[in-house]
Amino acid sequence: MKVLVTTAALFLATSVCAHEAPIHEHTELVPIPAYELPYGPASGAAALRAVEAFLARVDADTKAQFMFALDSPIRTKWSNLPAGIVDRSGISVGELDDEQRKLLFAFLASSLGQEGYESVAEVMAAETFLSTDRRAKRLQWAPENYWLSIYGTPDANAPWGWQFGGHHLGLNISIEGNRVETMSPTFVGTEPAIFTVNGMDYEAVRDMHLSGYAVYTALDEEQQAAAHAGKVPEDVLTGPGNDGRIPPMIGLSASEMTGTQRAALLTAINEWVSIQPDENAKLRMAELAEGLEEISFAWVGTDEVNTPTYMRIQGPTLIIEMLSTGGNVGSSAQGAGHYHTMYRNPTKDYGK
Repeated sequence: MKVLVTTAALFLATSVCAHEAPIHEHTELVPIPAYELPYGPASGAAALRAVEAFLARVDADTKAQFMFALDSPIRTKWSNLPAGIVDRSGISVGELDDEQRKLLFAFLASSLGQEGYESVAEVMAAETFLSTDRRAKRLQWAPENYWLSIYGTPDANAPWGWQFGGHHLGLNISIEGNRVETMSPTFVGTEPAIFTVNGMDYEAVRDMHLSGYAVYTALDEEQQAAAHAGKVPEDVLTGPGNDGRIPPMIGLSASEMTGTQRAALLTAINEWVSIQPDENAKLRMAELAEGLEEISFAWVGTDEVNTPTYMRIQGPTLIIEMLSTGGNVGSSAQGAGHYHTMYRNPTKDYGK
């Protein structure tokens, strides 16, 4: 089932419940295990070793639940909505035993850069924060409600990919030639953005927001006017359900920026690119730096956590969107932020 609603519509959707996702008491889930690399530096090769270890602990019937053909249409049916609104394929964190969960997190660490793994940690921590909200039971806000799917047969000599996501998270990693090929499309969001769970303080997605604001404030008045993104949209334009959508180019071209301003733009881009391992992130950043003059930057809003703000960074092979909604679904979030962000390389979605 493919579902996409705006933030405003999500408030109205709290009476809708697509299915009952499994909920288990795993108080040790958050914080998730610290970032460790038991299979060597994060890479396609490490991901293969890690997924093989995970699959060795899963029986055949369970594998059938989350392993699909590489070209399965299920792959594009991902969502950022809560489990109480949209049904998902795959196997959830809550359905795994302790050893399987340990191997799952080892797989995620082996498959992502440290920034990416920490993004997972922050999103799941925010879900734990929301799990005590008065809407939590209906919307099924719980850290157990994140799902893993594998596409193709993991192999050093064949393309394969994986997907991990749930509320405010959709990671889509494609691997070919035993190397990470792309992380497009990827959604990272949060509600709230600033919070404390189990004695740990979190500032989820704030670095992304502030990196974009740093670009905007580096511009002079005339450049800021050219970079104006117009009205803040109700949601990101290229999120789930919008594969193939290319928004019109808006904003200020990097060709009109100074060297210092371009450096700030590359730093902002890297906040998303670094979700994946260095083996592809460094190549991707070099590629984007080479073609930077074809990339535009657009911004409207402030640096405040709960002010409506929108950023779009776009070029022929790149779309980054960041939206601060300026409102909360969960009453417990108390104005502490609600973000949606997207990363796409429209020429390589799902490794195509």
